Amino acid sequence: MVKKRRNILVITLAILIFLVVYYLLQLNWISVSNETVHLEDLPEEFDGFKVVQLSDLHNKEFGEGNKRLVKKINKIEPDIIVITGDMLNNSHDIPNNGEVLIKLLENLNNNYPIYYVTGEHEEGLYYEDRNKYQKEGTKEAYEEKLSNLGVKVLNDEQTTITIQDAKINLYGLKEHLSGEIQIEERLGETNENEVKILLSHRPFYFDEYADWGADLVFSGDTHGGMLRLPFIGGVVSTEGLFPEYDGGLFHKENSIMVVSRGLGNNPIPLRINNRPEVVEITLKSK
Repeated sequence: MVKKRRNILVITLAILIFLVVYYLLQLNWISVSNETVHLEDLPEEFDGFKVVQLSDLHNKEFGEGNKRLVKKINKIEPDIIVITGDMLNNSHDIPNNGEVLIKLLENLNNNYPIYYVTGEHEEGLYYEDRNKYQKEGTKEAYEEKLSNLGVKVLNDEQTTITIQDAKINLYGLKEHLSGEIQIEERLGETNENEVKILLSHRPFYFDEYADWGADLVFSGDTHGGMLRLPFIGGVVSTEGLFPEYDGGLFHKENSIMVVSRGLGNNPIPLRINNRPEVVEITLKSK
């Protein structure tokens, strides 16, 4: 009887250790998802163009200065990096909020052009001038730091990426906490003969993005559904249970949307079958 109880205790302890290790790996073991996206009208100069997407870091650190994340990105050697929001937390009591991302960007050594759109956490940064931190911690000061590091923050703006005489258009849709899109009023009309890549934090407006004319959309926000089940996908997100756009590639007519499962966690550290993700997209012409 004593031996049987000892065996049960050993098995129980082994299971608990396995579950703890598995849980920690799910939070900290970075995955890289590789996808090839074929676009009509893609200039031949952009054939093989590599885009790395980062999203929803939420002040998460993968080693000091995010060195493990930097190593993953450097191994890919992307042509550009796109960041789709919620890289910090909208919390009033975190000193140096956003400095985790600033350090990450510094450690990338200006090797890559970086384009950024905000999520609800950036837009909800504290504005009250109650102390020095909060004065320096406003959204404007944060974006100024990003700009000083060479990051292009696209607040309802368009920019052009050029290789030789060829170009593609990159648009950034600023996060609006009201949830209103009004995409054409904010970004203008599109030229159907040019490639249009849209960065927008929330994936739930894919119909509007496609109707506007986006060829390729990069989005995030859902954290992959936090808990992922086989054949079902993500279970819970900021928009409720079983989100339609939990992670991966989605198609609507001539538009493709890439939804990152994100890197960090908020408000609780929960990732099951859902490791932190760096997305690597390679552009190819049809």
